[in-house]
Amino acid sequence: MRALLFPGQGSQYVGMGKDLADRFAEVRELYDEADGVLGFALSKVSFDGPNDELVQTSRTQPAIFVHSLALWTAWGKSRPDFQYAAGHSLGEFSALTVADAWDFGTGLGLVKIRSAAMQKACGAVLGTMAAVLNLPPEKLGALIAEASKSGVVQAANFNSPGQVALSGERAAVESAVALALGYGARRAMLLPVGGAFHSPLMAGAAEELTAALDEVEIRAPRVPVVLNVTAAPTCDPAQIRTGLKQQLTAPVLWQPSVETMAQRGVTEFVEVGPGKVLQGLVKRIAPGAAAWGVDTVRDLEQRVVSHVENS
Repeated sequence: MRALLFPGQGSQYVGMGKDLADRFAEVRELYDEADGVLGFALSKVSFDGPNDELVQTSRTQPAIFVHSLALWTAWGKSRPDFQYAAGHSLGEFSALTVADAWDFGTGLGLVKIRSAAMQKACGAVLGTMAAVLNLPPEKLGALIAEASKSGVVQAANFNSPGQVALSGERAAVESAVALALGYGARRAMLLPVGGAFHSPLMAGAAEELTAALDEVEIRAPRVPVVLNVTAAPTCDPAQIRTGLKQQLTAPVLWQPSVETMAQRGVTEFVEVGPGKVLQGLVKRIAPGAAAWGVDTVRDLEQRVVSHVENS
């Protein structure tokens, strides 16, 4: 069995998608549509930068979403069959689009609202995130409890064995980093992010996204999508809507999500989008599974079973 995985914020790079748009007319049309929906030249930011603009949340998230969908579009008739889909944070919107829970325009419209609301929330409170490596799981609660004396902080991402991300007010996250070694962690470091994603500091953004989600139709996806907030597969539109509403303030349960798919018989994970972050996490979570990805035209040419139409 095969699962498709879609990356989230942090996987972007200047130049992403340019080779696809140069090669495939349908991808150029996709970027033209995105430029119109977003009201700015996403194609230019993705293809040419500058990086200082691309790393802004309101630019990063649409860029990654469109790049993933551009790859899926370019893959065309040679797309692989898949039985599950999942995405890391933002990537969940890509997964739901590919699984036909909504169309490209609807997905992009939601990502536009989500990314703008998150960037606004980042400016409202000084928040940040940190990675904590090899902390004994039984010590996580005590570390967070002590660091919480300095402000809001919580576990934000359970990414792989021995890798947890914390998120919250800067003072509290810095306190957690300073305390982590004393609780048995091998290493702890602040992450170069612009805000406290997947924490209560995103409550304002979650309210804006909730209002948008209540206005869109969500169809039953054609394969189960494993939700970040539950690590459980579902085709239920109501569960999907609820999960997306909760996602901005709740932890991303990525390790349990991959474990769920592996336990259900998935032996091959394919990352569709920029970078190789999720492939690396899969190799640590389910070392017996195959993990590979597509990011460029060359990747598609190396992986297709039959000829990809050159437009």
